[in-house]
Amino acid sequence: MDPIIDLAEGTEENTLAILLADRIRQNVTRTARKMQDFRALRGSVLIVAQDTTHTLTMRFDHGRLTIHDGTVGIPSVTLCGDEAVLRRLANVGLSRWLRLPKVFMRTAEGGATLWDIARAMADEKLTIYGLLSHPRLLVFLVRVLSEEGPGWG
Repeated sequence: MDPIIDLAEGTEENTLAILLADRIRQNVTRTARKMQDFRALRGSVLIVAQDTTHTLTMRFDHGRLTIHDGTVGIPSVTLCGDEAVLRRLANVGLSRWLRLPKVFMRTAEGGATLWDIARAMADEKLTIYGLLSHPRLLVFLVRVLSEEGPGWG
């Protein structure tokens, strides 16, 4: 069964929203594990790219994603930062054990690690509201967004 990923009306102009929708659609249709993670997601994520003024809300509901341009409702998690930093979240490598984000080791393709994300937060290039209250939502979001190498199936 294909994932249900919709762009709400007016989102066609938001390049970041289109990029994220395509990335999630490709990843979820590629492997069954990512589809399971996608179906487990429930909540809303507000993404604010401060340098390009792109704002979008991703609303997950157990196998359905609707991406809205701007702010819709009260988000569970809010990610604020420059668009380049936000795009790096999609490149966080996953460990083989429990598929958690890698802390230190870099992937062969030069992907990001949790250490890079923590450094961006310390340098005030990235702010994550709801990090401590919704860690499961963030881990599953990173799992769905990230690329996994061959053999991960």
